[in-house]
Amino acid sequence: MVTVFFQQVLNGIILGCIYALIALGLSLIFGILEIANFAHGEFYMIGAFMALFSISALKAPFIVALLIAMAGMGILAAVIERAVFRPIVGKPLINSMLLSFGLSTALANLALFFFKADPRKITSGLARYRFSFHGLFVTGERLTILALSIILVALLAWFIQYTRTGKAMRAAAQDRVAAQLAGINIRRIYSITFAIGGALAAAAGTMVGAMFFVNPEMGFTVVLKSFVIVIMGGFGKIKGVIIAAILIGLVESLGGGFISYAYKDAYPFLLLMLLFIFKPEGITGGDKS
Repeated sequence: MVTVFFQQVLNGIILGCIYALIALGLSLIFGILEIANFAHGEFYMIGAFMALFSISALKAPFIVALLIAMAGMGILAAVIERAVFRPIVGKPLINSMLLSFGLSTALANLALFFFKADPRKITSGLARYRFSFHGLFVTGERLTILALSIILVALLAWFIQYTRTGKAMRAAAQDRVAAQLAGINIRRIYSITFAIGGALAAAAGTMVGAMFFVNPEMGFTVVLKSFVIVIMGGFGKIKGVIIAAILIGLVESLGGGFISYAYKDAYPFLLLMLLFIFKPEGITGGDKS
């Protein structure tokens, strides 16, 4: 029983790291543009299909396919921001919610039309490597996904904290008008923010496609969980979002392993309800990091 528990904890941490990638992109977009992007789940789905076809058609290795998906989805996300979302920046939040929900539905149906509903597997070639340690088992694929997730989150944190563009993004998140008056090209920041969010979502979709399956409907549930994570962790709080994502991954894995896997999508929302009751200020409270 103890071994099973720690196995589920390991699986939950890996899943939580993937959730962190999606939720961090969503948090950045909301924090800087004040847009609730329900189409973020479709960025995740399209990125997964980009990686899938990079491997199947171009015979690209898994890591190369992941980078192709990140680059492709980053560019597409920037185009979508410019064409769809930029006209409503500064408008009431309900505008972005309705617009992004419509975009989400359109993208999901387009994917269903072109790719069909059959689930497909991203073949990484790493699943055949298996490692064990004190009764815990993990594949080379999952170890690679864990390492890549940690690297991407660390790179994002470094970029936001120390680069000139990252500092401009933080300034725009605090006060768009003041940032513009200080000479920051706010439209460029919008595009970069969407590109980063799209790239992170594509990375997460590729990883999930390798662990499980890729299908046109994979984005909807994930984006709802991502909103739960962002609400729990705090909008714009990188540390809070990461902690919340790991917590959601653990709750899903442990709940699925010891209660019922059939209700795994309900556990994050139950956890959010408990958080609202006992700690309404969020996981990190007043911590701004």
